[in-house]
Amino acid sequence: MTKAMIGVLYSNEVLRLIRSRKLKVMLALMFLPVLVYFFSHESITEYSTKAFQISLQVTFSNYMVSFWASVIGQLMVIILMSELLASEIDRGTMRLLLTKPIRKSEILFGKFFAGMTGLAVIFGVPYLILHVYMVLLYKRGFGGFTATIGDVLFALGVTLLVLGTLGAFSMFLSVMLSRPLYASLASFGVIFVAQFILPQLPFFDDPERFTLNYQLGVLLKKGFTLHTGLDAYKGDPTTSALFFGAVMLLSLIFALIGLYRREYGG
Repeated sequence: MTKAMIGVLYSNEVLRLIRSRKLKVMLALMFLPVLVYFFSHESITEYSTKAFQISLQVTFSNYMVSFWASVIGQLMVIILMSELLASEIDRGTMRLLLTKPIRKSEILFGKFFAGMTGLAVIFGVPYLILHVYMVLLYKRGFGGFTATIGDVLFALGVTLLVLGTLGAFSMFLSVMLSRPLYASLASFGVIFVAQFILPQLPFFDDPERFTLNYQLGVLLKKGFTLHTGLDAYKGDPTTSALFFGAVMLLSLIFALIGLYRREYGG
């Protein structure tokens, strides 16, 4: 019964997100790098599959670091994920959920995976459109598509790992603060301090490594082996992946503890 309930909660939340105006606006905003590439890409002089793969890795890594996972992308993730639990608590509808045969852990993970599905749509659709356009641009056809789809899925996976960690942290703060706006502001404040204030202190070497954008570059070099520019990002991709995975898990655990410690009386 509980598995059926969490499935219903997940599917309902995904449908709500997909139908929401907020997600549509975010999706439109994430198309900006695609439009930029439409009008600014260099003329093609080499149409081989290798040249196409190199161009794809360079293009995706540049746009991911400079836009998709930059402050704009981070802010959108915070806004989307902060609202998932805090809106239920703020409106008092969490009490209604708890009258059903579903545990708080199932509510948390159902909401989290629904939010991650929303992020996969927001980032995955522009990634796929840009990929298809580049296949056509380099005249690589279906063979070129299949040869590079792994790179696109890898880029999406890295995006979801990094920004999903930020989203899980935002959900934790949303449980503590109960209101989406407060949770969004607090999450962005913490991220801003961590990325832009702390590295300015004279205690850190190579302070840029503390930013999400830098760690994104570290993770990308694990799979984007043809883009030699990623060598500038010093660090071990496996260590970075374990760090983000651990922070995501801890954020969800603390969010769950917060859910169990809260009172949801009338």
